[in-house]
Amino acid sequence: MNKEKNIPFYNDLLFKYFVYNNEDQDCMYLLKTIIEAVTPLKCKELYVKNAELLPSHYREKRAVLDVRVKTNDGETVNIEIQAYDDFENVFKRFQYYACKNIATQIEEGDDYNQLKPFYQIVLYHEYDKEHHELVREFSNTGNKYHDNQRSLIYMYFVFMKEIDRIIEEKGEENLNELEEIVNLIEKGNECDRINLTKVGQIMKKKYDKFMEDDDLKDEALAIAKFQSQQKAKQRNYEKVVEALKSAEEEKIKALEEKREKIKEQVVKFYQKKYPNEDISYLENLTEKQYDEIFDKLLNDESIEEIKKIIGK
Repeated sequence: MNKEKNIPFYNDLLFKYFVYNNEDQDCMYLLKTIIEAVTPLKCKELYVKNAELLPSHYREKRAVLDVRVKTNDGETVNIEIQAYDDFENVFKRFQYYACKNIATQIEEGDDYNQLKPFYQIVLYHEYDKEHHELVREFSNTGNKYHDNQRSLIYMYFVFMKEIDRIIEEKGEENLNELEEIVNLIEKGNECDRINLTKVGQIMKKKYDKFMEDDDLKDEALAIAKFQSQQKAKQRNYEKVVEALKSAEEEKIKALEEKREKIKEQVVKFYQKKYPNEDISYLENLTEKQYDEIFDKLLNDESIEEIKKIIGK
């Protein structure tokens, strides 16, 4: 197969193709395995609520190709691939989605006990730059007294690029189930372990079938191109922000160095004119104050007049 047309498994459309079909046992097996590997849920039955592979409005709005699942106990699980965007934005956006989902479960005046938990799984094609963990879990209540068992919102961010560090530390042959899944999604069709697990074999079979459909393949490549462009924009934005931050830091540093030089001149001049006077009050003044004091020293004004500048 031509390498340029190799589509990563974290491509939105391809990933949804892996798990979207309620009538396909392999889809349901993949879905169940992913949910149970990431969350504490044990799923007897699952039903994909948005089983349309490409929504009718997708091309007009570039809709999110998430997978919304209902368990037999009524919990909602939302699974989404996130191939770009910074973590702060992603984290806030998914909190908003989760709250919105909870809010739409009941009408005003209904019994709040009817509310069911919402589970959000984000398969994030990025490193955990803060804690270097594969999975970070968030809930909307504390866990000191196990109050998180009463939570309505559970969010799981799977930082898929962390798999390289994990493999380096423990070796591919020692990966657990979740790590195997992440390794497959992150490495895709080129993963050298793709035929060693049932999940890998199913993904490989579905990938080959997907690539036989020119329409799906072209759409997936268009998504990949769009994501690449968005990621490039994000990187450029981050570079601009970093450059502005660096320039601001340099400006502050230059101003501080200038202030220190003026302070040094003022202190020396002051000590020369008033060798027996306390100079502690000349610490930590502004550049403007140092300039005014220097002028008064040049004009032989009294210490009282000098101290007025700093409110002494």
